[in-house]
Amino acid sequence: MARTALRQPQPRAAASSAAPHYRLSDYPMHYLAAIQRQNQLNLARVLRACALTVPTWRVLSTLVQKDGQTVGQIASMAVLDRSALGRLLEQLETDGLVERTSPPEDRRAVVIRLTSAGRNRFAAALPLVERHYRGLLRGLTPADFKALMRLLRRIKANTLMMADTTDLDPE
Repeated sequence: MARTALRQPQPRAAASSAAPHYRLSDYPMHYLAAIQRQNQLNLARVLRACALTVPTWRVLSTLVQKDGQTVGQIASMAVLDRSALGRLLEQLETDGLVERTSPPEDRRAVVIRLTSAGRNRFAAALPLVERHYRGLLRGLTPADFKALMRLLRRIKANTLMMADTTDLDPE
């Protein structure tokens, strides 16, 4: 596999008409952000048929994969802001899609579980979402997909290793 070197920033001449050597489109994160934004819009349109939003789909998907998670675990897996997730979970509980329980060993902890209605809503949307993702990944061979996932996991691990959490509020 050939390595592609990123262009190194070059000093700019003061008030020069020369174009800078930095181009946003030379960096993969630009494409990941553009793909994610458009995918959110496209997926939202698909999910409307099942009366779901993208964040709701992410929560249901997370709980189908592993039921009985804490808010923090769901937020991490579903890539959702914890405060927004808290409000969403309240709505999902009102809608009868999830239930909150406290384990007997720790009454302070809150565990979120899918209800049968939540499982049914997920099951109804799954064929539409699968068709959506097949279209999104059209033209990728199984080897392409495997390589893509390997690279994305590497980039994700790199971003986590680079994280500086010293400025975050303690939980």
